[in-house]
Amino acid sequence: MTASPTTPAGAAAGRPPGILISALRRRGQERFSGTLRLDGNPGGTVTMRDGLIVAAATPAAPGPESLLLRSGRIAETEWSRAFAAAAPEGRLPDELVERGLLGEVGVEVLARTAVVDALFAMALTGVHTCTVESTDAGGPGPLVPVEPGLETDRLLREITRRLEVADGWRVLDLTVRSRPWVVRDEPDQIVDGARREVLGRVNGRRTPRDIAFTLGRGLFPVMSDLAILLQDGFISLTEASAPPPAPPHTRSRPGPGPCSSTLPNSRGATETATPPPPDASRTPAPTARPRSRCSGGRRAAPRVSPRRRPKTH
Repeated sequence: MTASPTTPAGAAAGRPPGILISALRRRGQERFSGTLRLDGNPGGTVTMRDGLIVAAATPAAPGPESLLLRSGRIAETEWSRAFAAAAPEGRLPDELVERGLLGEVGVEVLARTAVVDALFAMALTGVHTCTVESTDAGGPGPLVPVEPGLETDRLLREITRRLEVADGWRVLDLTVRSRPWVVRDEPDQIVDGARREVLGRVNGRRTPRDIAFTLGRGLFPVMSDLAILLQDGFISLTEASAPPPAPPHTRSRPGPGPCSSTLPNSRGATETATPPPPDASRTPAPTARPRSRCSGGRRAAPRVSPRRRPKTH
């Protein structure tokens, strides 16, 4: 079945989380057990048990695996061994504890962090439809579920609070699709170490989601740090303007006169420069020009010398 697009009271104004929040609230009241498949951009899934939320996943935010591996808390080889040994039976959290990779509290924090951040990401990007699948549909369960689960009303209050914080980002034009640029590469001026790491991943191509996956951090804390860096002037949402390049050195081009040259002026345009008139004192005396051989457009006849006759005696 599909939920109707209604926006319940308490949702952040101007945001499109109505279907998600209303669906979670309704299924929580019904003590639903199963999976909610949420169609959005990009959407995701929510797993519930007796009305409690035990897991949530979306391509918009890192899941437990990315949070552990990208942050460096667990090596990839150790994760692969634990996954192969316990994931098919649904025992991955216990296996992580038995191998000493995480403590019981660490597993719980990891699972809660992934759920809250995934729901926030889906609410932020918007949900169009919600399809319900009961537990009878079968399929593998979540890798690291929250035990015994999170209360729906309490979780929705936290999601609403985060959406209200995100409303402040809209004033800065910061969205999940922004690609910020570094304008002040001064990490030593940033006290918070996690924020310095965020600044180090900003390159004008990565979105907040990309940075979250790269660092193994939640989408919400990464966007919070980006908002602070933006307000402090370390990053910009538009490409930093580069200084204009120096004009290339080119040869003078001949202008209208034989002594003119084309030069760039201070505004980048070109103008014709004419050298000053020559000094009269240095002007050479005029020389006699040869007499023209053309007269009246006719060619002058050649002069013939008279032949001298020989003298007779």
